[in-house]
Amino acid sequence: MKQQLHLQKVIKYFLPIACFILAAMPIRAQLSEELVNSEYRDIILKQLKKSVEKRQSAMRIKAEDYLLALPNNRKLYDESKVNIKADLVSGITDEGRAELNYRILIDYTCRHIESTTDNYPTGAYLCEQSNASMAVCEIARAMIDDLGKDAFKSGKQVDIKIKTATDITQVSHLDYGGEYGDFQYIAARYNGESVRISVNTATGITTNAQLAFLRAQGMRENMQQNIKMLKNTENHWAYETQSYSEEGSQYRNVGIEIIVHGAFNEEIVEMNEKLINDEFIDYNIPKGDTNINANTYVLILANEHYGAPLPDVPYAHNDGEVLAQYCTRTLGIPARQVKLIRDAKMQDIKVEGVKWMKEISVSQKGDCNFIIYFAGHGFTDYDYNPYIAPAGIDYKKIHAFKNKKTIDVESRLSSRDTKKLLNQCLRVDTLCAWFNRVQYNAVTIILDASFDGNGRDGNPLVNIKHTDKRAKGLRIRNDVVLFAAAPFDKTAFAFDEQHHGFFTYYILKELKKRKGDINYYDLFNSADMEVEKESALQGKLQEPVVNVGGKLKDRWGDLRLR
Repeated sequence: MKQQLHLQKVIKYFLPIACFILAAMPIRAQLSEELVNSEYRDIILKQLKKSVEKRQSAMRIKAEDYLLALPNNRKLYDESKVNIKADLVSGITDEGRAELNYRILIDYTCRHIESTTDNYPTGAYLCEQSNASMAVCEIARAMIDDLGKDAFKSGKQVDIKIKTATDITQVSHLDYGGEYGDFQYIAARYNGESVRISVNTATGITTNAQLAFLRAQGMRENMQQNIKMLKNTENHWAYETQSYSEEGSQYRNVGIEIIVHGAFNEEIVEMNEKLINDEFIDYNIPKGDTNINANTYVLILANEHYGAPLPDVPYAHNDGEVLAQYCTRTLGIPARQVKLIRDAKMQDIKVEGVKWMKEISVSQKGDCNFIIYFAGHGFTDYDYNPYIAPAGIDYKKIHAFKNKKTIDVESRLSSRDTKKLLNQCLRVDTLCAWFNRVQYNAVTIILDASFDGNGRDGNPLVNIKHTDKRAKGLRIRNDVVLFAAAPFDKTAFAFDEQHHGFFTYYILKELKKRKGDINYYDLFNSADMEVEKESALQGKLQEPVVNVGGKLKDRWGDLRLR
């Protein structure tokens, strides 16, 4: 009832507009006052910023893959660069209300061109005559149709500004074939000033302003024909043209700025409701008694960045950082006893991690509990034995990875390359065995990683040959409880809406709901049920598993994190 009254008050009484400065962004962004309760504005902006940053990263990867795959006659010059940026910008609706808009910038630059031409030849204006224009249009299509479907919803107002240029070469007269129609007094910007452009087949092209304008029309025509999502949005086109004071094809560059008005309005409303219902684990983390869990030591390995050719692991850093907060705030573990290592290399795991824990065990005469958490990439060998992948893998030692920006997942990794890759990784049963000669009360390992050759996004990662026999799973010999986000021959996915791995999200959600007071059996089974349900609803079923060794098999369920 209290939540219903709260929501009714939000709907009935619109609170004043406030300005927010997004971290690492110079632009001041505002939310329309109808959409969000002011209590949650900072949180919602933080979530949206994470989402936009993820989109930008995906855009850059997709653009890079596209440029690499271009045929030779479409390749861009080596010193060419396509720049992509996605961010949130403030705006004002036609009714005068503040709104939060989504902006995508795609532009092409080249430091120097001598004999190679990426841009338009002198006097050319057709989009297909410029490799750069064709590339920018195709990247825009991928940004919108492949990665931006949720932002470019039907009926959204979209402003599209096309930027084109000419060099100093003066136009006296060029024939215009009428490919884009005749134009009379069309508003545009030329060399920073507002102008009206007219051009038709009868008079042809007589100025650089007309030539630059037609180049923009060619790009518009390409986008209108090829970008599906723009067929259902309300599009407003603008043209920013320029004539440089120097000569050369590098001064015939192009770019696109796209702004979607109120792109995330629906998401804002949904997030606001979820916050009212306390569905986000990153906020309102429950606080228990300080330092009551003095015998527990935690090692958190959050490996998000691996460097090319391996892709990043979405939200791994966020997983580790939020888990660390739950350890200290909710579970009452002293902050000095929680070690978070981002992008941990093998040396970090051995020295800063396991060696640290072993020395603690000696100092405490075995009266200690250890928790090891890993989010990152994982692999399995021929017999499905799982390995966790540290950061800092030496790709030069692996022939299939050497000097590669992406991995050819269609080709199976050779036995030699597989061995060289796994020799740089940590076998999970080796991690367990490191505690064989150490005294302790309990060791708990939590793995939120895929080991089946796929990444968290479900896309193929590495193609390693496996036996045709069914995976046996991990056999733990000592007193260790191991929670895994999925069987080692299945994929563990990211929960994009929550910016976490599925398994991590629901483990922490249970800790939040029970304020840390829950045994392992209830913790695992509750998280398992929620992971299976939500992942199945999203069409990517994930089934967590638990492995228990030694004398804990009959009593693991009674153990607690606190």
